[in-house]
Amino acid sequence: MNFFEYQDRAKRNTGLLVGLFTLAVLLLIGITTLLAAALVAYSQGLDFSPAQIGQLLGWDTVVTIALSIAAVIGLGSLYKLRQLAAGGRAVAESLGGRKINIAPHGDAEKRALNVVEEMAIASGTPVPDVYLIEDDAINAFAAGYKPSDAVIGLTRGCIEKLNRDELAGVVAHEFSHIFNGDMRLNIRIVGLLHGILIIGMLGYWLLRGSHFSSSRDNRGRTALFGIGAGLMVIGYTGTFFGNLIKSAVSRQREFLADASAVQYTRNNRGIAGALKKIGGYSAGSELASSNAAEFSHMYFASGLKKSFANLFATHPPLAERIARLDPQWNGHFPNVDKEPLGFSVTEQQNAQVMGIAPVASASSSASLQQVIDAVDNSICSPSDQQVAYGRQLLQAVPEAVKQAAHDPFAARALVYHLMMHGDQQHRKQQHQLLQKIAHPAVMRELQRLGPQLRDLAAGTRLVLLDLCVPALKALAPQQYQVFKRNLIKLLRSDGVVELWEWALYRVLMHALEGSPDRQRLSPKGGAEKDAARFILAAVAHAGNPDYLSAKRAYETGLNAMQLNITPLPTSADITLPRLDKAVAIAALMPPLKKPVLLKAIATTMVHDGIVAAEEIELLRAVADSLDCPMPPIAPTTATTAAAGTTAVTERT
Repeated sequence: MNFFEYQDRAKRNTGLLVGLFTLAVLLLIGITTLLAAALVAYSQGLDFSPAQIGQLLGWDTVVTIALSIAAVIGLGSLYKLRQLAAGGRAVAESLGGRKINIAPHGDAEKRALNVVEEMAIASGTPVPDVYLIEDDAINAFAAGYKPSDAVIGLTRGCIEKLNRDELAGVVAHEFSHIFNGDMRLNIRIVGLLHGILIIGMLGYWLLRGSHFSSSRDNRGRTALFGIGAGLMVIGYTGTFFGNLIKSAVSRQREFLADASAVQYTRNNRGIAGALKKIGGYSAGSELASSNAAEFSHMYFASGLKKSFANLFATHPPLAERIARLDPQWNGHFPNVDKEPLGFSVTEQQNAQVMGIAPVASASSSASLQQVIDAVDNSICSPSDQQVAYGRQLLQAVPEAVKQAAHDPFAARALVYHLMMHGDQQHRKQQHQLLQKIAHPAVMRELQRLGPQLRDLAAGTRLVLLDLCVPALKALAPQQYQVFKRNLIKLLRSDGVVELWEWALYRVLMHALEGSPDRQRLSPKGGAEKDAARFILAAVAHAGNPDYLSAKRAYETGLNAMQLNITPLPTSADITLPRLDKAVAIAALMPPLKKPVLLKAIATTMVHDGIVAAEEIELLRAVADSLDCPMPPIAPTTATTAAAGTTAVTERT
C-alpha cells in the first residue's frame, strides 16, 4: 500500500469514525428522551412505558430534546476544535511544550532537532516545529491537521535516554502518522469526545443547582436532581463508549506506524530498542501533564496508567509491538535506570554518508522511470538511496548557514538570497531594492552570509527553504506581512517571474500558510480537468522555448492522463494567479487521482528520456502543493542540459 492508498483509506476511516460517533449521538438522544419521559411520568404519579413517550412528552418536545442534545454536542465539539485550530502547536503548548527549533538548549536537544531535520529533508517535507516536553517519561507525539502545520513533540526522557537509532525510530514513527493522515483524525476525535463530555458536565451543573436551590417544591427539586443525575450518567456513558471507539481506532494505527518507521529507517532495532527501554524504565511512558488523557491516542506509547481491563488502552501492549518488530526478542526489558544516558556527543557526529555521489549540480538529471518510481513508491516513503541523498544534501549546507536558518532574521536573509537571480547587474538592483525595504538586521545577515551562499550547491535550494520554515513561522504577524510583501516585490522586480521562482515561492507559502484560498474556489464541473490541463501547459512551456515543441510535450501529458486533446494556452496565458488557482483546485482531487497528474507532469517534462534538475525541483514543488511531499531524487548523470526557464508574465 503506497502513500495515496493510505490517504484514501484515511478519508474512508474519517467517514467511518464520524458515522460511529453519529450513532453514539443518536443513542444518547434516545436515552435522554426516555429519561425525560420517565421523569414526567414520575412527576404525574403515572406508570411509565416506553411506548407512551409521545403521549407523555408530545412529539414537539421529543424533537426539541433531540435538537437540544445535538446542539450541545455540536457546540461543545466546535468549541474544542476552535481551541485546536492552530493545529499541532495548540496540542504541544497545552502539554507544556517548548519549541526548540530556534534555540535548542544543550547537545541532546540539538541532536533531536538534527534527527527531525534529516527525516524531513529525506521525505521532502518542510521541517516541522519540534517541541520539548519536560517530562522524564519516554514518549513522543505528532499533531496537526496536515504536514504544513504539523509538530513533533518529544519528552526529555526520549531525547536523553534513547540512542540515535532509537530516537530516529521514534521520530520516523511520528512522521508516519503525519504521512498516513492520522493527525487530522486524532484532532477530530478530541473535538467529538469533548462534545459528548459536555452533556455530563451539564448534568453536574444541574446537580449543583438542585443542591443549592432554595425552592420549597421538593418535587421540583427532586426532578431537577433527577435530570442532572441522568445527564451525568448519559454524558459519561457516551464518553465511555467514545473512548472505546478512540482506543480501538488508535491501536490498529500504532501497528501501521511501527511498520512504516522500519520502512523509513530500514532498521527494526531502533524502534524496537525504544519500546524495550520504555518497558525497563521506572518512568515508563506515562506523562505527568494534567491534559495527558485528552491526547492519549496521539502518543508514541501509552501516556496513561493502565485502565480497567485495558478497555481504554490506546496502544497495543509493549510486548506485542516488540515481538512484531523483533521476533527473536527474549522478553527481557533492560534496566534503563541503571544505564548511562543514551545520548553521546560523539554519536551525533557519526552521521557520515557512505558511497553517495556528490550533491547534484545544476546540470544533474534523472530518468523518467526514476521519477515515476518516486511518485509510485517514494512519496512519504523514501528509499535507502533517497534517505542517504537527503542526508547528504543536509550535510552539504555549511554549518553557519544551517545555524542561520534557525534564526528569524537570518532565515529571511536566506530566502531573499534564494529569490535573487539574473546577471550581476540585475542582482545588484535587487540588492539595492532590499536595502530600501528590508530590515537593516536582515541585510546585515545577508551581507555576512553572502560568501557562503554564493558557493551553495543548486540542489540544496529546497533543502534550505525547508530548514527556514520553523524560524519564519516564529515571526510576529506584522513582521511576516512585511517579509511576504518584500518577497513579492523582489520577485516582480524585473517584470516577469520565471517558473522556478514560482516553484520556490509556492513551496514556501504552502509551508507557512497552507492553502487559504481553497474555500473561494469554484466547484464547477470539470474544474479538476481544466486545472490539470493548465498545470501541464505551464510545465510544457517551461521546458520548451518554442511553441511546437511545447505543444508536443503538452499533448504527451494529456495522453498520459487520458484527457481529450485541447489547444495549448500561450505562455502569456500562464499567469501566476491562474497557476496558483489551478494548483489549489488540483489539491482537492481524490488521493488516487493525484499520482496520475504527477506522472503526467513528469511525462510532459521528458527530453530524450531525461528530466532535468530544475524540472525535478518544479515537480517536487507541485507535489508539495498537492500535499504529496516527494523526497529528493538522487541524480543519475550530469550530462543533460538544464531545463529551459520560460518566463511567466506577471499579472494581477
